[in-house]
Order: sequence, then C-alpha cells, then structure tokens
Amino acid sequence: MSVALPAYAYSPVPSYAALPRPNEEDTVEYTPRQGRTTAQFATITKEWRDVTIIFRNQETSSGPPTFGRNSSCCGEIGLENSKDILTITLKLEGRISLSASDCGSTVQKIVDQRRTIWDQAESGRCPSVVGFAVAFPVTYTDQGRVCRLPPTYETICLGSPLLVVKCGYSLTIKITKARTRKIGFWKTSSKTYTTNVVFRPRTRPARPILENPSFFSTVKAAPSEWLQMSITIPTRKNATLDPISCHFMIPSVQTFCFSEDIPFHIQLCGSLVSLREFYGSVSAEPRQQEERPRKRQFAAIIRVFLARQVFVEINGRETWRNITVGEGKLRPIPPVASDGPDVNPSEASVDWEGEVRCKSDVNCASFNISHLVVKDFIILAITPANIRTSQMLPMQHAHPIRLVTDGWTDQDLVHPQDR
Repeated sequence: MSVALPAYAYSPVPSYAALPRPNEEDTVEYTPRQGRTTAQFATITKEWRDVTIIFRNQETSSGPPTFGRNSSCCGEIGLENSKDILTITLKLEGRISLSASDCGSTVQKIVDQRRTIWDQAESGRCPSVVGFAVAFPVTYTDQGRVCRLPPTYETICLGSPLLVVKCGYSLTIKITKARTRKIGFWKTSSKTYTTNVVFRPRTRPARPILENPSFFSTVKAAPSEWLQMSITIPTRKNATLDPISCHFMIPSVQTFCFSEDIPFHIQLCGSLVSLREFYGSVSAEPRQQEERPRKRQFAAIIRVFLARQVFVEINGRETWRNITVGEGKLRPIPPVASDGPDVNPSEASVDWEGEVRCKSDVNCASFNISHLVVKDFIILAITPANIRTSQMLPMQHAHPIRLVTDGWTDQDLVHPQDR
C-alpha cells in the first residue's frame, strides 16, 4: 500500500536567524552556543551508476550522513531513467550486534521503518527527482522494556574476553521497474541501494565549567563549582608510617563534552616521613666488591585518565571490558611558604593540577539500554616509588562521569545587537 507523505516531509529544514529580522519582534533572551548560530550546512551525496541519493542540511560534506534525536532521515533521490519505474520503497533499519568470546553472540533489530515514497499506480509517471523522509523513532521495545534509541557505536576490545559491539543504522532504497509485458502480465525487476547513516543524539552539560580552571584561584570564590573526593593511600599490614590523604578535585557538574579539556586538582597531605617514603629512593647492590653502593632513584607515578566501560549481556551471561579513552597531563604546583603559628613543620602537602581530554576518535556519548551499557569514568591512579619495598601500596579511584556531544559555551554574555 502506498503511504502519502505530507508536503512538509519533502521540504528542507527552515533557516533560522540568530537575530530578529526587521519585521519580527526583538529577542527576549539570548543564550550563546558554540558553533551553532554560524554553522554552514553541507550536502552529502551517495552515487551509483543510475541512482544518486542527496542528503542535505549536514554539518560536514564528508563521512556518512548524520541525524540527531527527533529528526528524520530525509533527502532526495535522483534517477537517471525514471520512465519505467513502478514503485520506490524506503527502509530505515537499525541493528545491535553483540559478540563475546565467553558468552556467544546475538543480533537484535531495533528499527524497521518502511515507506513507499512513489507508486506509479497512484501518482502516475515517476519524476527524475523524488524526495523522501523517514523519522527515527525515539524509543524501541525490548521484551516489554521501553528503551531510548542508542547512538551509532562500534568497538572491538581485543584480549580476553574478546568483545565486539556494533550498533548501526542503514537506509535502503528499493526501485522496482517494469521490463517487458508477456501474456498480459508485466515482468518486473528490482534493485536495492544501501548506505549507512549515523544516529547521534546531541546532549550537553547542565551548566558551564569555570573559565579559569585553576583550583586555588576559584575555590574560595565558588567552592560549589568543585567536587572533592578524599581517598587514603593504603599502607601495608605492618606499616609504621602514618597514611597519606589524597584529595582529588574535579568540576562538580560531572558532565563534560568529549572535545573539551576536563580540569582537575590533586593534593597529597601527610607527614614529611610518609611523603618521603612515598617518593622514596633505594640503594642498589654493588656489582663487584670494590664498587660503592649506588643510589637508584624511583619516581612515584600519579596518573589521571578517562576510561570507558562497555558492559554487555548475551544469552543471559554478563561480561565487560574497560577501554582507556583519554590521558591527563599533570603539572606540579610549587608549595606556598607558611610561617604562621599554626603551621606544623612535620606535616606537608604536595599539589598538582592538569587537564584530561578524550582521544580524537571518541565521538559517542555514554548511554544505557537493556543489553548494552556504555559508562565513562575519570580515574586517579597512584603508585608509590619503590613499590616492592615501600610501606605504601598502589591506589586507584574511579569516579563516574558523563561524556556528551556538545559543550556549554558561556564566554560571551552580550547580545550581538548590544555591542
């Protein structure tokens, strides 16, 4: 059966202006957004010998066509020879493929949208250009549970267990033509044309990060902008040293764009003896009797990185893998001299600051559906020097965060007409 699409389905998205036109009212509220008001839309073209599919209103002219939440996969089909075309049907399909070496594999279809965009019996001869539009559903149902449609995502985790995850979408155009008429019947032939499309719902933080990410310069003026995590570096069972306290600070919004830097601050507090043990040095044994003992320096390692955990459930069994998706850069902060009466000369603190950002190949936000969960963490890992002989033990603390597609830009609070 042919389904007639409304007229607006073939129309491109209207062009909205950042500022009111002469015949429009003035702006009530102005919220600047990075790169959105001046974006230049591009066109992506997929060509075959006799068929061309054009996707308009794309942010870039390279790569597969990309669509967001509550959007329609729309465009135009150019036909070399449209005279004998009987029907043109369109199918938007989405699948989730999960495979693990210890759980087996499974494939689930989550989208199956079909449309007849041209029928000669109802509309007459087919034109050389036909518009189409098919909407991405907001949700899908899995065993009675309603889940949000996941973004396009693909990863292969080598090692044990081997884990392969693919969530992809495709658009298929089927063109049926009449060839010859024999014994009162038309003999038809059909061809299909398939192209991958990307579904990437856009998300952003609830508020921006401070313009000045330095902890010491902002903590007194805006303490609520920082989240502090207090961890104790563990010691061995029979240790005689006092433990070291570690304070790890990140922006309290805890939602970050994967193309922006995430600032952090680290402070180690403890006795001078414990801190010296943490940094430590050890004497190496002489190679020969006449040689003097050599001092070999061991450096403590402090690392901040981003990790993505991919959790799957296949055939009733669960497995997961962790992937490092970003490495932080640390800078030591010189200590501040304090000569006050309350200063304890046997206590000290050491500070670092830095930023961590996702790798350039990370382009999917975290999400959660029935059999697939993609979660992100910021991790602080501390390894004392002389790990074999030190009374301190390694420590690792993981804090869940959310990575999103867009950042919040709050650098320009002035409306363009007020400049």
